[in-house]
Amino acid sequence: MLFKARNKVHFISKIINSLWPRIGWTRLIRYNSLRVKRLPGTPHSISLGFAFGVMAALTPFFGLHFLIGIFFAWIFGASIIASIIGNFIGNPWTFPFICIVNFKIGSIFYASSENINLTMKSISNEIYIVWNALYKIFIEFKFMESYIYLKELQLIPSMFIGSIFTSTLLAGFCYFTVRFLISNYKKNKIILRKKITKGSKL
Repeated sequence: MLFKARNKVHFISKIINSLWPRIGWTRLIRYNSLRVKRLPGTPHSISLGFAFGVMAALTPFFGLHFLIGIFFAWIFGASIIASIIGNFIGNPWTFPFICIVNFKIGSIFYASSENINLTMKSISNEIYIVWNALYKIFIEFKFMESYIYLKELQLIPSMFIGSIFTSTLLAGFCYFTVRFLISNYKKNKIILRKKITKGSKL
């Protein structure tokens, strides 16, 4: 078949590559940076979409990050593709750090989260509770039962409050940084085209 890969990539290899890319982290960052710069749209729409993706990835709503980023990008007319790329700031390497920082900040404001061990098992248990609550609300329409589930949460409320601060700061930083990089990239591209055009006329 045309354009088909010569060597079929095994499912396990895909998982390993997502955890540790074969091209290396530096080349991967450069590749994604170039992808963002070449996206269609204005610097504002691309950088805003990227910021929404970053913002969504910093929330404790695991499993919904892409949907949250796409939703906000769609609402504000930002680049949906850029939001998907920005969402990859949340990955198996960064999630533990994100959870700890969000929890530490949120626990300042949410007193009932004191003396609770923050482990991957406890986080996964609370994610399971959230998904059960969402199922009760949107599938079975049992709002009281979903409220009972949500009352059991002890970690995610703190993580959510903490994510308000971290997502606002990091998303804002990413917006202005990405907008600056894209604006410079487009300006340099225009200058290069003008030079080529002048050279061809001579």
